[in-house]
This record gives sequence, C-alpha cells and structure tokens, in this order.
Amino acid sequence: MQEESIPELLSRFLAFGEAIRNYKPVTIRNYRSTFNVFLKDTRVFELSDLNKKVVEGWFFDGRIKRKWSSATFRHNHKYLNVFFKWLIKEGLIGENYLADLEKPRMDSKIPRTLSAENASLVLQAAFHLSYRYKHERYRNRALVAIMLFAGLRRNEVMKLKLNDVSLENRSIFIDQGKGGKDRLIPMNARLHGYLKEYLNDRKRIARDQIHFFLSIGNNRPLGQKGITKLIARLRKATKLDFSAHTFRHSFATLMLEGGCDIYTLSKIMGHSKITTTTIYLSCSKQQMEKSIEMHSLN
Repeated sequence: MQEESIPELLSRFLAFGEAIRNYKPVTIRNYRSTFNVFLKDTRVFELSDLNKKVVEGWFFDGRIKRKWSSATFRHNHKYLNVFFKWLIKEGLIGENYLADLEKPRMDSKIPRTLSAENASLVLQAAFHLSYRYKHERYRNRALVAIMLFAGLRRNEVMKLKLNDVSLENRSIFIDQGKGGKDRLIPMNARLHGYLKEYLNDRKRIARDQIHFFLSIGNNRPLGQKGITKLIARLRKATKLDFSAHTFRHSFATLMLEGGCDIYTLSKIMGHSKITTTTIYLSCSKQQMEKSIEMHSLN
C-alpha cells in the first residue's frame, strides 16, 4: 500500500477535526495556510522525509531570516504541534518533532484603539460617505456601530442572522463565536436606534430573510471583501489608521473608560480567560488617570 503524502494526511486530519473536534472554517483555513507555507518552504511532501531537523530548521529560518514575530512563531507551532500529535496517535510517526522546541515569549503590545472622538468620526463617516444606493448609508453605519457598541468580531458580523438580533429585547445573540462559544450581548440605546433605522430601510430591498447584513445589488450575505472595502474607504475619509478589529479593541477600552468592570466586559467579549481582557486596562489612559487620583496621599 502506497504511503499517504503529507497533504493527503492533512486533509484526513482536517476531516477528522471538522467532524469530531468541531473545527470551524476559519480554523481549517489557518491549518491549510500554515501547511501551505511549510510545504512550500521545506519542499517536504512525504512523511518519510519529515524529521526533527527539517521542522526545527523551518522555525529557526522563519524567526531569523523571515523575521517572524513571536505571535507568528507560536501560531505556526500550535498548528504543526496538533497535527504531529494526531500523526502519533495514528501510529504514523514515533515522536513529536516539536516536543523540545522552545517558543519565544509573546511581545507585550498594547492593542491599537480609537478614542471616543475618533470612533464617533468613523461612525459619522460611515453614514455620510458618497454612496450609489441610499441603503448603504444605513447598512454601513449599523455595521460599524455593531462592532463599536457591541464588540463583535468581523467573522461574527458576517455570520449574523436576522433572528440573532432582537430589537424588542435589546440583545444580540452570537451563535458559536470564537472557541465555539455562544454569548448574548445587551444592546445600548444608541446602537438600538441605528439598527432599527437599518432594519426599517432593509425591508425595502431585501429578499434574503436570513442574513442580517447583505451586499448591495446581489442580495447575498456581506462578506469579508465588502467589509475590507468599507474599512479602506473610511480610513481614507477620516485619515485614521485602523482595521475592523480595531473597533473591537476600541469597544473594550471605551467600556472600561465608561465604568464597566473587567469581569462583565470579559463575558460580553466572549473571552475564555479574564487575563485576556485585562490587556485593555493598559490601553485606557483615562482609566489610569482616574485610578492614579485614588492614591491615599493625593
């Protein structure tokens, strides 16, 4: 029987991951992306040619020659490590080639955020840009608002269904967000107003009664490309540097500055560990200024 190639084994592993481990499409894309780079760089396609020297050499070259960040190193380490463990379980290799490879410490970086003034500027720009269709104004303002006022990730925005948003209960249901977790996010008054205006106008044009955000013209769910194009236009109009994920970071910082406690914020954002949320404490200059005034000698 002919030995399976590494790409064939990866496909079998991902089929197992999707069926048994409930891997999401984004996780499968990450695995394929990592292995595409690994196979392209090493030119190792057969399991018999795979060994510790090849694997460790790829990581050292990545870190030194390609200037990988700590995050990229650890990202690639994570996906190869899980795959090697599966190969061992299947009896296809005798050792994990990454078992002894030390990972670099993560760089301590503060997430990029928008101030309250700049966040409002982006929100206004989303409504007042020049559009071909009137409906785009309401949709794009609602899209930016739902990330700024509820902290949704881009993929969560793309997956959002009409039934997930309840104006009556003022809540947004996230179905199987990152890590396969459901969560319920309360809706503040301003976001409620923007979403209500959007949904009222949406009734004029929408045939799709499943997805919340739609592409203009083809009535299909709004995808990553559409969001990326909108962000590019907003950056040009406001002359600010940000990404879609900056809105989520900004949501967290502005919530803390408004007085939200760290535990509640962690639950709203869907973090598995509260330590993930604490990084936003270092983003808020206003929060630090409030805290420093509490010094007993002040």
